[in-house]
Amino acid sequence: MRRDLIVPGEMDEIAALPGGGDPRVVREQFTPLLMRMEQEQSPILPSLLKLKGLMTEEDFNKYINTLQNIRRNDTTVMLVTDDALAKTYIEGKFLKQVEDAFGVQFVRVVCLN
Repeated sequence: MRRDLIVPGEMDEIAALPGGGDPRVVREQFTPLLMRMEQEQSPILPSLLKLKGLMTEEDFNKYINTLQNIRRNDTTVMLVTDDALAKTYIEGKFLKQVEDAFGVQFVRVVCLN
């Protein structure tokens, strides 16, 4: 059988984890979005803090602080999540708050999964 046709199994995935044999694989602990933006001294930090004020603490932590990334240009802000339910919830309930906080005309929410 050709080697490139073999689908990796669970044991291959386990072997790729840290301590499992492959030193090239590194595991990172997730850091909340707001903390990352503060550490990077990102120019979008004031807008992110404004958005935090427009939402409840619980909603902000559940739907915004768990984002993988956030990018802004003159007219659009793009929110990147790995949770389809969060994408749906943001699009359904928080588009106006995001537009107001970032001063943009368009909000795009992208789900990685």
